[in-house]
This record gives sequence, C-alpha cells and structure tokens, in this order.
Amino acid sequence: MGTPAEYTIIVLLVAVGVALWTALDRLAQLQRDVDVLKRHADLDERPPE
Repeated sequence: MGTPAEYTIIVLLVAVGVALWTALDRLAQLQRDVDVLKRHADLDERPPE
C-alpha cells in the first residue's frame, strides 16, 4: 500500500489534469465562438448584391 503522501500527489495530479483539460476545452469553445462572430460580422459588412 502507498503512503498518504503518494495518494495526495496522485489526487493533485488528477485535479491539475482535469483543470487543464477544462481550461483548454473552454479556450477552444471561445475560439469557435469568435470565429462565428467574425463570420457574421463579415456577412453584415458586405454590400448587398
């Protein structure tokens, strides 16, 4: 059996991994949202044909 310190390190590593995954996922979603807004802005700025 491991020591309590080893279990604490494992739990902290898992928590950091989850936090990093969540941050990257939110950053990717933000980038997708910005791309959509840019596309909408480009469509609004074009003169009607």
